[in-house]
Amino acid sequence: MTNLIQLQQVSKIYESDAGQFSALKNINLQIGTGEFVAIIGRSGSGKSTLLNVLTGIDQPSHGSVRVQQQMIHQMNESQLASWRGRTMGIVFQFFQLIPTLTIAENLALAMDFVNVIPKAKRGQRIHQLLQQVGIEKQANKFPASLSGGEQQRAAIARAMANKPDVIVADEPTGNLDSQTAESIMQLFKDLVDQGKTVLVVTHEQASLKHFHRVIRLHDGEIQDAASAPEPVTAVQQEAC
Repeated sequence: MTNLIQLQQVSKIYESDAGQFSALKNINLQIGTGEFVAIIGRSGSGKSTLLNVLTGIDQPSHGSVRVQQQMIHQMNESQLASWRGRTMGIVFQFFQLIPTLTIAENLALAMDFVNVIPKAKRGQRIHQLLQQVGIEKQANKFPASLSGGEQQRAAIARAMANKPDVIVADEPTGNLDSQTAESIMQLFKDLVDQGKTVLVVTHEQASLKHFHRVIRLHDGEIQDAASAPEPVTAVQQEAC
């Protein structure tokens, strides 16, 4: 397994009127191509900050962040936005779909932003993605008319729009019932089976059995980065 993501001595310090707060402290982390990784920890442990740093949404105060051999902490905002659109598919807890656009239009906008998919092929790709996540019949509906699970499926389809190598998700099942949450985790597992690297921040202990590895954060430090409690399929283990 080749290293896709490398964080070396990464710290993130925030300044406030009350003084400095260290959200991340000397993080050293390697994530391989095709890994399915859970990031867990109590509220305030640094989980979301870690995702923001490795996706380039936030810059580290110290250390280096390398993704696909690119030093993203050295990029400017314009470079980061373009790189992120091509490389990272981001799934948010509260979906972040644009309410005035249909589901198909939300996906089309993501494609327009980075221009990776040829215009002539975008309609076909939108149909394929929505079919893949099981909501192709909702393509021309607005987000408000969909259930929470359907909106999260749409958000996952949008994250995959530009064929990114990495999918990151911040509490993607936090607002869903257990049955819907399990189906969303299966979607991520299917993406890993297709060769994607998937990182998920989660509080759902029951879902940890799906992952190759569980990274536990405590007060901004990696407390543990062990294998998941239960193995996934033999095929996945051999791929790693």
